[in-house]
Amino acid sequence: MNEQNQDVLDIREYVKIATKKIEEFKKTKVRCAIIGRSGTGKSSLINAIIGKDVLDTGPVETTMEVSEPIEHGGLIFYDLPGCSTQKFPRSKYFERFKIKNFDCVIVATSDRFTEDDHFLVNELISAKVPVYAIRTKIDISVDDELKKKNKPEVETLNLIRNDLIQNLKGYRVQGIYLTSADYPLRYDLDKLLKDIYNKLTSHKRRRFIADVNITSKFILDEKRKTADSVVVWYSAAAAANGLNPIPGLDISVDAGILVKLGHELERIYGLDNLNDTFLSKHLEGKIGLQLLGKASQFASKYLGKEAILLLLKRAGVNIAAKSASKFIPILGYLVAAGIGYKMTKSVGDEMVKDASGLAQEVFNAIKKEY
Repeated sequence: MNEQNQDVLDIREYVKIATKKIEEFKKTKVRCAIIGRSGTGKSSLINAIIGKDVLDTGPVETTMEVSEPIEHGGLIFYDLPGCSTQKFPRSKYFERFKIKNFDCVIVATSDRFTEDDHFLVNELISAKVPVYAIRTKIDISVDDELKKKNKPEVETLNLIRNDLIQNLKGYRVQGIYLTSADYPLRYDLDKLLKDIYNKLTSHKRRRFIADVNITSKFILDEKRKTADSVVVWYSAAAAANGLNPIPGLDISVDAGILVKLGHELERIYGLDNLNDTFLSKHLEGKIGLQLLGKASQFASKYLGKEAILLLLKRAGVNIAAKSASKFIPILGYLVAAGIGYKMTKSVGDEMVKDASGLAQEVFNAIKKEY
């Protein structure tokens, strides 16, 4: 086998690995259960973690039946009722919900953890399932203490946290977190997401970070790393297209690859959620309209095939030379593969830069409101 033939095989192997990475990323699932009594605000917490109103919420919550799993990308939430009820007795709770199969379990309360919560936590820890103890609606407690006793926020938070530490003394939970679904960038939601992320395996980390709400700079930075990896994988698909011996097909296929990449990056950064009611609560007024306009511009620039073709041309590569190189046996395919990779990566990097910059603006705008 001569050197050029070996190069073709090397490219095909690289493409095979990259294609496997894309499929693994798309198929990976992170399963998380949220357990708690009715009225603890589990649905609101799921919305806050995802950054989108996927569940109805209101003044009365009735998780008395097992609802269908909530899927957002590869992130799957199971909203489960508390145990020791007639429908969900302790003895059959773990078996019924197959809780040992979850990647993480959040046990939620809006006041203190009960004897039934303690039972669940103990059983989960024994099964080596990561357990995260959450006190929800913390903003309401802070406001009540301020109005009734003129107690500063820091003092209220310390009192509640210390009370919960004592409440769960002896139970090896991953952490205790004070959260508010109405203020996802305040309190401990960002710490919760970071701690869950750190306990996951490497490929599940990437899937998890792609699908959660941006509640901290850490998540924004990790999304950038995931986005950069996705660009490399999709660029390899364009390199594979460069090895395709059908003249005239490649540029159109490259554009299709980039449109798919654009949609993937839009989802990773949550730009497809900006019109959702969850974010509209935090992006009111002129700044909200400006950011929605920028999200629309991103879609116009990167999510249409004609617009992508213009970007490919602007990438500074001679497209005609790419097609013509197909007629040169073996060496031409190598050149075409390299050009396809370079063009796709160039446009993909531009996509990431714009998406990351807009996501940073959204994050800053919401944080400023607090």
